[in-house]
Amino acid sequence: MTERGRSADPRAERVHTRLREAAFAMAHEHPVDRITVGDLVGRAKVSRQVFYRHFRDRDDAVASAFSRAFTDATGGATGGDARTRILDLFEFAGAHPAMCRNIVPSTVNQHVLATYRDALFEPCQQIAEQGMAVLDTVAPLPAEAVTRFLVGGFMEVLRSWMEDPHATDLHARVSAALDTVDALLGTSPAQKGPTHG
Repeated sequence: MTERGRSADPRAERVHTRLREAAFAMAHEHPVDRITVGDLVGRAKVSRQVFYRHFRDRDDAVASAFSRAFTDATGGATGGDARTRILDLFEFAGAHPAMCRNIVPSTVNQHVLATYRDALFEPCQQIAEQGMAVLDTVAPLPAEAVTRFLVGGFMEVLRSWMEDPHATDLHARVSAALDTVDALLGTSPAQKGPTHG
């Protein structure tokens, strides 16, 4: 989902920001499928015409709001310890559980999952490369296949947590998944790096 009508005009950018902030706030308060463009323009105090200069529809606005907040929170981090990076990525979801659950029945869910899938690829690739010495003794798998397997596993952790309205244990689930991967791949504590909490 892409943003429409990006402008160098500071007034237009302020309006765009207000709309994005309204979408982000409302996604925390209500299931996305129950939010209307009317709700968003009312919260942002702009007209529908102004809204449609910036976004295609409600889902575009919510997806944009999620992407901006996710990028701001995770800093588009690259490099460093894979385990810490994965925990940091999931920390964002853990900090916004209501929003994560409110997007599940909407089309924005696919955008959120794709954003996480893309962000997980590099740290999972790093883990796969570290574990290839062990994996090569079991089966001749390409590192790319192992990377995609790891990404899929972490995506399932996120998806199952998002779909459970009572779950409060995302950090524990991700840590357990990382520990399982470490055990299976025989990675050492020195390779794992520091853990959170």
